[in-house]
Amino acid sequence: MRFILGLLIGVCIGFAASVLLTQGKDDTAGVDATEGRANGAGSVSSALDGLRKQFDEAMGEAKKAQREAEEKMTDRYRQSVSRSDE
Repeated sequence: MRFILGLLIGVCIGFAASVLLTQGKDDTAGVDATEGRANGAGSVSSALDGLRKQFDEAMGEAKKAQREAEEKMTDRYRQSVSRSDE
């Protein structure tokens, strides 16, 4: 649970930092307000897509680690049961 909470906090901090850092880069001369908003929406959308991809990768790794831990615990349980039967 701590891992998921830490992951969620890290993702939120990373998203906030990316939005704040990319705001200054979109200020160019001659761009009207609607184009600026469209660029901002596009950067937010691309940032969200990147975050979604990172989140999916992290969830995949977490599920893999969960399966491995369950397999190890099952093996340990089976070994302890077989020892107690003898």
